Amino acid sequence: GLIDDMNLGFSRVLAIVFGTALPLLGMVRNLMLEPDAGSFFPDLVAGAFLLVGAWRVGVSPHSGQRFLAAAWGLTIGLFYADLHDQIEAMYRPVIVEAPTPFIPPELAIAASGFGLLMAILGLIGCLRSTRKS
Repeated sequence: GLIDDMNLGFSRVLAIVFGTALPLLGMVRNLMLEPDAGSFFPDLVAGAFLLVGAWRVGVSPHSGQRFLAAAWGLTIGLFYADLHDQIEAMYRPVIVEAPTPFIPPELAIAASGFGLLMAILGLIGCLRSTRKS
């Protein structure tokens, strides 16, 4: 099944994809939705950490797993916090009508949920490899 095919290689490839996409998507979000440099910083740190973890796994799989697992843990925490904030904002009463957002809130929540799910799968792939070796 799907879980049986997840291993360190899957986790590494997913880390490279996420490590590249997170800063790019964070920059788009920062420019289009919330022009705030502070909201871009966590995406940049998580992306860099995932790329360092993927690189370390390529150099030494055994010691690199620790870095990659820690990077996935950070990414999961950031996605969870972002998802929580988006859901909370969706149900918060609005006093002043805000302009229509570029991306519908439901789509942003779905994207964050999908990202959280993929990050969890990346962590599972990384940890399954640790357990098997």
